[in-house]
Amino acid sequence: MRRLLAANFFRLRKSGLFWGLLAFCAGFGALIAFNYYEMSRMEPIALDGAFFAYPLTASILTAAFVPLFFGTEHSDGAIRSKAAAGHARASIYAANLLTGMAASLLFCGAHMGASAAVGIPLVGPLELDAGTAFLISLGSLAAMAAFCALFTLVVMNCGRKSLSAVVCILGVFLLLLAAVYLRSRLLAPEYLNGSWSAKGEFIPGGPVPNPQYLGGARRTVFEALYALLPSSQAIEYASREAQNLRWMPLYSLAVAALSTGAGIALFRKKDLK
Repeated sequence: MRRLLAANFFRLRKSGLFWGLLAFCAGFGALIAFNYYEMSRMEPIALDGAFFAYPLTASILTAAFVPLFFGTEHSDGAIRSKAAAGHARASIYAANLLTGMAASLLFCGAHMGASAAVGIPLVGPLELDAGTAFLISLGSLAAMAAFCALFTLVVMNCGRKSLSAVVCILGVFLLLLAAVYLRSRLLAPEYLNGSWSAKGEFIPGGPVPNPQYLGGARRTVFEALYALLPSSQAIEYASREAQNLRWMPLYSLAVAALSTGAGIALFRKKDLK
């Protein structure tokens, strides 16, 4: 598989798409940090929000990069040629997955480096302690691995680059919307200090049960789904509100492992002719 990885990284170094997205990540990170500096001139604000925004940005850019970078291998027959040259399909799949993960990690690093380079001199250092910052960084990188595994599953088993790009890009936004919905339902309080009238007006009063509150088995299901979605983890890390920092990376790795296993199984049966 070393030859496959070497060939992929050679393509990566020559890829205008990769360098363009990498520059975008760096520029976006620097822009957010500078915006935080502008806000800090009016009231004190920590750089943490700008620094840890990268999981959301990197997940969207990775959704575009993986299908556009690897999708051409189907159309130009590169995958078929690799298989004909004696490379195992599992090795071809794994090499592409690892290359996509490396690119995604570099996107994250570009954002973090640029936001730190611009923000620390202007705004100041991060307020989070080093241990928490390390766990958030580690967990967010595991979430990126889960995203890459999902995108690779689609790309390696879809022969059309345009279709795989649409599925990946649309999929990442749907995953983010699903995470936002699950988060809003889980954060709904059990009681409200008032009620809604028939005209849609809120009437203050004593505590009343909130119809949007989740309890019992439904809450357990929602919590399980929220924990497993890499998009929900990206939101948690970006907001620095993650509660189980030591366990969340395991959920991401489980999603990555299951997606990779399913993707390789399907790819072995795929007709490359």
